[in-house]
Amino acid sequence: MCGSEKMILEYDEIPHLCHIELTYQCNQNCIFCYNPNRTMKEDTEKIDRIVQSVADSQIPHVYLIGGEPSLLPVRKINEYIEMLSHSSVTIVTNGVKLLEGVSSDLACFGVPLHGADAETHEFHTTNPGSFETVLNTVEYYVDYGFDVRCIPVLTGYNYNQMYDIIGLAAELGMESIFVDRYEDGGIGATRSSVYSQLKPTLEQFRIALDQVIKAKKDFTVFEGRVGFGTAIPYCIDTRMIEEDVVSNCGVGTYFCAINPNGDVRICNQSEIIFGNVLAEPLEVIWNKESINVMFRNLEWVNEPCKSCGLLCECVCGCKVDVNESDKFCIDYAVRNNFEPPKNLSELYEKKINEKMVDLGSYPDAYRVFRVNRYTKLTKKYEEKFLVTRYQTVKLNDAALEIVECIIEKKMRRERDLIEEVKESVDEPDVRTFLTKLLHVGALDFLGAENASNHSR
Repeated sequence: MCGSEKMILEYDEIPHLCHIELTYQCNQNCIFCYNPNRTMKEDTEKIDRIVQSVADSQIPHVYLIGGEPSLLPVRKINEYIEMLSHSSVTIVTNGVKLLEGVSSDLACFGVPLHGADAETHEFHTTNPGSFETVLNTVEYYVDYGFDVRCIPVLTGYNYNQMYDIIGLAAELGMESIFVDRYEDGGIGATRSSVYSQLKPTLEQFRIALDQVIKAKKDFTVFEGRVGFGTAIPYCIDTRMIEEDVVSNCGVGTYFCAINPNGDVRICNQSEIIFGNVLAEPLEVIWNKESINVMFRNLEWVNEPCKSCGLLCECVCGCKVDVNESDKFCIDYAVRNNFEPPKNLSELYEKKINEKMVDLGSYPDAYRVFRVNRYTKLTKKYEEKFLVTRYQTVKLNDAALEIVECIIEKKMRRERDLIEEVKESVDEPDVRTFLTKLLHVGALDFLGAENASNHSR
């Protein structure tokens, strides 16, 4: 992730993921909230313009969040989903207010369960009765065919309930679960003295990690879609790498957030503004030198991260802690003379190589497929992107040619695809790339033709 000429984080022409904070108003009072306030009323006309600006920039993935987005009319939310037709759209909601009639073009709901029981969940939300309400909301969305991702916030108060939370999510039919570890920001940061255990200690995190790993193995219905959603230093436990639950939030490299005024930050919790999408396009803001100077050049990094071989992959865990710095800083878990393991880079490289081998094969028979309904191709920029329901894939020339044949020429048979691109792409490369497209959900597998003579 670092450029070769100098130590600077690499980034594409546009962010792959953008959070649009539709409002800071909320119908709960969660103790960990990262929003700066709950008093700003939504300005629908302004939000309309913000969403249109992001839509014009064709950002691959957009999360509509808050505050609480369900406080907006469903009609308005559906307008935004339609406006963002080039994007895969997720709504992040606390689940207290049911959104009936949401467009089926929505890729996913993100709904949190902060505890495996009402007492723990409602301690975090300070909203009596919210636990049962959220369970009913999740069941409703699942029954109507929506993907629902569970997104609990890990704190020092619920760290020992991760296994049971994941089990409950499986029972409810949720699609995946990604745990967000609490970090000081917004309203939550002002409550550290009252709720002194909001930040999980290293010992508490490792207990939670034990449970996440066990749950990932036990609840096979998730097919491995269990892990962490926020940035956590890879070094605080080697099992992060070994069990493939590492997480990098993408701050400044593929992620940004826009507040209800249109101000762009590279992290929801950061107070540093780099521009406003009502004044200039997001792609212009994203490529400003000021982001390089303040963040991507890594001059803010100190030890033990500065000399780490995985600096450009891990990028110091969570980089925003408003009680520590008004800019960027290394994760709280690795401050104060933390000593990382010595073999971390080798361990990481080994794991990456194992994953690459898994995607480097293909079956004996040619495959028949169709384009997944959420798949889109973005060619607005010099860099070309394939957008799936949950992932963004940057395409080189050969990959672009293959994808154009599939999407624009509507090819559905692997045999025909190989014949179409044979002058520029070798058959093994086509077949391997098709395996990867199926893996990321860009294509739906429909079956196999009769066994071919081209096997591997």
